[in-house]
Amino acid sequence: MAPDRHDCLLPCPDRLARGPRICNRGKSPHDRLYLAPPALQGAMLALVSRDTSRLALSDAQRLSHFPASPIVTLSWFDGSGMGLVDPDTGWHPFAAQMMISGSHSRPVTTWSPTGGRGYMACFQPDAVPALFGIELAAIQDRFLPAHAVLGAGWQPFLDALLAAPDDAAAMHVLEAALGKRWRAAQGGETSRFLLRQMGRHWVQRLAWQAHQWRDTHSARQVERRIKSFSGRSLREWQSLVRTEGLFFAARERYETGQPFDWATLALDEGFSDQAHLSRVTRQICGFPPTEFADRYIEDESFWIYRLWV
Repeated sequence: MAPDRHDCLLPCPDRLARGPRICNRGKSPHDRLYLAPPALQGAMLALVSRDTSRLALSDAQRLSHFPASPIVTLSWFDGSGMGLVDPDTGWHPFAAQMMISGSHSRPVTTWSPTGGRGYMACFQPDAVPALFGIELAAIQDRFLPAHAVLGAGWQPFLDALLAAPDDAAAMHVLEAALGKRWRAAQGGETSRFLLRQMGRHWVQRLAWQAHQWRDTHSARQVERRIKSFSGRSLREWQSLVRTEGLFFAARERYETGQPFDWATLALDEGFSDQAHLSRVTRQICGFPPTEFADRYIEDESFWIYRLWV
């Protein structure tokens, strides 16, 4: 995945560098996840907040690892100078304080040279065209300046998000600006999705759309329409969400003190064998299962996995 700027300005740690988890010691958590308010259920999944402005972090602790995912995100940063870590060319700062990103077919690593506050508003892929009027294929595997993608009409909304003083204010801006638009797109109806079921629901709806198109189109035409509609083929989407159940099952075993029996997990979650599970896990998160489990437990840079799963 090529970054949108190619001028590396600051040295960045190796993207695989490890830094220990932060101990809050009774203080309020610096990472938070808020589920979508009623007005945005079925469109927005969650608002993720991370504030490290008062923490003394090492370079490695300021890395963040994200999995391949169908989710569309609107992200904004306050004073943290966030950027993308490319495996080949290093760190590249984002071109703007607010970025929009489509689905990603490969894991992503970001880094910030300083601490700061940042947010990610996470959206269902099929709600994005209705909410923002943009095509999924135009933003997949990319981070783009939000003002350039959305246009001048959205500038007051973007400015209000940047000016929001806290989590509650940011959520209020999202609900006020997008709630009415989403109700109109849905004819007044909303639907609820659990984070655990998001990917599965998305692929099921996409498969149903393909089934309907097959009544009037050839198989090749259906494939083209699905890719034009969603940015990827149905097979690619199915592969992307395959490990969704695995992450949740692994966390349940960890929290109940059970060992990570990867062979059993592989069969329970529909993989042909442990080798198949290992290949897919590498594709989704960039690490083999055992190393992923260690980093999930120990590394600060895996905070989004602990928050989401």
